[in-house]
Amino acid sequence: MPLPTVRRSLLPLVFLITVTLLPPFATPARAQVGRSDLESGVADALERITVRSLRGHLFFLASDELQGRDTPSPGLDIAARYLATQFERIGLEPAGDDGYFQTSPGWVTDVRDRTYPPRGGGEPRVVPFRPPVPVEQAQNPVGEPYSLRNVAGILRGSDPARHDSWILVTAHYDHVGIRSGAYPDSICNGANDNGSSTVALIELAHALMPLRSSLDRSILFLAVFGEEKGMLGSTWYVNHPLVPLEHTVGVLNLEQIGRTDGDGGLHEMSASFTGHDYSTLPQFFVRAGEELGVEVYKHEQNSDRYFTASDNGPFARAGIPAHTACTLFSYEGYHQPGDNPDLIDYENMARVVRMLALGLIGLATADEVPRWNESLERTAPFIEAWRTLTGGTPPPRP
Repeated sequence: MPLPTVRRSLLPLVFLITVTLLPPFATPARAQVGRSDLESGVADALERITVRSLRGHLFFLASDELQGRDTPSPGLDIAARYLATQFERIGLEPAGDDGYFQTSPGWVTDVRDRTYPPRGGGEPRVVPFRPPVPVEQAQNPVGEPYSLRNVAGILRGSDPARHDSWILVTAHYDHVGIRSGAYPDSICNGANDNGSSTVALIELAHALMPLRSSLDRSILFLAVFGEEKGMLGSTWYVNHPLVPLEHTVGVLNLEQIGRTDGDGGLHEMSASFTGHDYSTLPQFFVRAGEELGVEVYKHEQNSDRYFTASDNGPFARAGIPAHTACTLFSYEGYHQPGDNPDLIDYENMARVVRMLALGLIGLATADEVPRWNESLERTAPFIEAWRTLTGGTPPPRP
């Protein structure tokens, strides 16, 4: 399919039409959650996570009209506005410096195009060279300012003694934009990476909102820009936190939770955490998975290898127990135009997101907080960072 030419003046219209036509939280016949071991309110909350809603959100965010959500780009800006609209509909409190937006004026895309010889004939390939450079104001190639924005909303806990204790749920909403490839078009839609996790962020907030009076700790839902450019949005947040880092007990970061066909086989009803045994945070989700029939396991080759390779990394380096959850580490079409929303396993994705929701409920109501594993040599720098951050020692074992 040839590259569509969407005029920038029409992109806001596309956004508004889609928001109007897409039910924010569709209510089809729901897949029943096993209720025998769950309180009815929790089961009702988990059933709010639906295949139809996940699919509807993702087919917009990973559509050609957003042109791959590069950082920065008009498509990324539309995605940010879409997320803010959904957070507002859910009822999350705005957490940014501009409503739901946490703005970053400190990055610019320096566009110096590189021209390469054509592949197999045709026109030369022009590839934008886009390193992030700290500057006072971000400018696009024609001199207009870009707004690089994290999107943040709060579900505030109800326990007076714990509502200032924070859990962060994060996912990057950017992708790699447009690039040449062996596909009929050149838009990298980024459905699995990381549209799947971005829409999961919406659904998690939607599911947990009715339980807000039962959750002790507060939850900040944070969609970050620029992961593909070097974790820019999460790094910006750690340097300019919206809630105190020293009161942040854990970070659940989401990556690539939609596909099941990769890592050398088919992986259904399962999820993996990076740094699985680096802290006790993944155990909240192991227990949730046992309740719902989703295996949460340690990938022996990739769990440690990829620990700081996503947006949990800046938080972990700051001392906060922070991990990334995914269903796959690798799959066909990664960072290529073939990463499309029709390849997502939505039924499996809904089950995984319900598991994540149940784990967050446990984390938001538990007496213990996540702690680093002191028996592992690899965790020593993170424990030291925690001590520096809090001015104390790691919390006692429960």
